Amino acid sequence: MKRILLVSILFWQLLQPVFAQSLAPFQAQSAVTRPYIIELYTSQGCSSCPPAEAWLSEQFNKTDLWQKYFPLAFHVTYWDYLGWKDIFGQRAFSERQYQHLNQKHTRQVYTPQFVINAKEWRGWFSGELSGIFAMPQPEVGVLKVRITNQQLEASFAPQPSWAQDKDLHRARLHLALVGSGFTTEIKRGENRHKQLPHDFVVLSLQSLPATAVFAGATDPALQFTQSRAAVYPIPRCRSRISA
Repeated sequence: MKRILLVSILFWQLLQPVFAQSLAPFQAQSAVTRPYIIELYTSQGCSSCPPAEAWLSEQFNKTDLWQKYFPLAFHVTYWDYLGWKDIFGQRAFSERQYQHLNQKHTRQVYTPQFVINAKEWRGWFSGELSGIFAMPQPEVGVLKVRITNQQLEASFAPQPSWAQDKDLHRARLHLALVGSGFTTEIKRGENRHKQLPHDFVVLSLQSLPATAVFAGATDPALQFTQSRAAVYPIPRCRSRISA
């Protein structure tokens, strides 16, 4: 059995420092083909990470952003002991990186590390930046997400041929709140005295089980609902809108 992971990205460019924000009305629909989920595992305490974050920001601020490309910068915590506590770091993100290792998606854990569609990608280090994104992607289905009056509703209609060997009852919807336009002054650690810009920072990650599953041979479908108001903590930092 294969587990299905569905991803919806809630993207806000933050105009000013805030500590919590309610979800605004939102509606989106995916294409039928699988997008590229680009995970970068990074840390403000790692001197090798700023160039990788800069590349992520420059490479994917384009027309197909949030349609074909979903860049996600997960800040880990295991470098905090070097003297600077990453203000975006979460232990859950470190654990997520280790889950990739345990599931044999990667060969080891390090930063900066790229994982694209659950596969380790080292092309950033060697300069081979286009090959993986030229590969044709399979048709998997259409994901629709809507938020109104603090209630989230989502549905996924998989392609019947793609869903044949999948256990739809194990499917989960992953919701990532992503922020861009941050600048942080680093006072200690390997990046001390530097002003680090950050885009596509994952601020919160939730995982929802399906509330209804229609697993028939024709027109299979999944439905997801979250009725409670969603309020996300956002770290204290100086922020700006990226040009």
